[in-house]
Amino acid sequence: MKVAVVYNDPYYDVPNEIGEAEAIIGVMEEVVAVRQSLIELGHQVQQVPLSKPLEAVKKTVDGLQVDLIFNMFEGFDDDPRTEPVVARWMLATGIPLTGNPPPVLELTLDKARTKELLIHAGLNTPLFQVLSPGTLSEFNLNFPCVVKPRDEDASHGLTPDSVVRNMEQLEKQVRHVSDNFRGYALVEEFIDGREFNASVLGRNDLSLVEISEITYTLPPHLPRILTFESKWFEDTEYFKGTGVACPAPIDEELRSVITHAVLTACRTVGCRGYARVDMRQGSDGKIYILEVNANPDISPELGIARQANARGWTYNQLIEKIAAIAVE
Repeated sequence: MKVAVVYNDPYYDVPNEIGEAEAIIGVMEEVVAVRQSLIELGHQVQQVPLSKPLEAVKKTVDGLQVDLIFNMFEGFDDDPRTEPVVARWMLATGIPLTGNPPPVLELTLDKARTKELLIHAGLNTPLFQVLSPGTLSEFNLNFPCVVKPRDEDASHGLTPDSVVRNMEQLEKQVRHVSDNFRGYALVEEFIDGREFNASVLGRNDLSLVEISEITYTLPPHLPRILTFESKWFEDTEYFKGTGVACPAPIDEELRSVITHAVLTACRTVGCRGYARVDMRQGSDGKIYILEVNANPDISPELGIARQANARGWTYNQLIEKIAAIAVE
């Protein structure tokens, strides 16, 4: 097949956060790995970096003449909401498209709306509110809480200060997130329990790939959360003190509970292709969904690729499965 690997042009986005350059390098390593895998699988591959203006993006997408679009576009740095917009243009070409459909990308980008649907489906998620500096008087959760951007991924905006334990810290962090991430902050009660993530693959027949556990060996003064540093800054305590156990060391009963929660969450929001669900286990033993990531990292040895390897698949086999699901 002729395959177009579509992604964000790393030379377009202007870093708006310390460490953004490291994140961009990570994205490019992911693109190179996918491209190489597709070539090894016998496909003809072209890389298609996208940059603004949006009119130029649409023209580029409309001009694609390939058999498959391998979608790795994550929205422009200054507006992640462009992610589903561009995916709609790709879908409109009639060319098979990897990953989740545009409505799912749009839905899961809004963490609060996604949580409401999960609750309606009978799943557990930490109690939460969407707040801004002007609505802090409406706060009615229990401390400690986590304050994060409402519509970001890749741990953008997550720092040790994100875990707040009083109104003064809450006000400061809500103001910071609101000022830097489009006016609103998602505030949720902090669950300091075991942390898991699991990936799924498929279309109408989603199946679990594997379950991983995030392991923390952090000093007592640092909250156990997956910060931006833990993903991108190798010389920090967070990076060094955050690990992964895959498969997760859990018994069959907990594995069954997690599997049910993950598959139910993905089916509830309409996932197709591949996705990842992040969750924590509360002191009550229940599994609480933190987030459904409809466009997760597929770099080798990370996330879904690590879980695929634990299941006995090579990286090429994973990429082949993702491509095959798109052209079914």
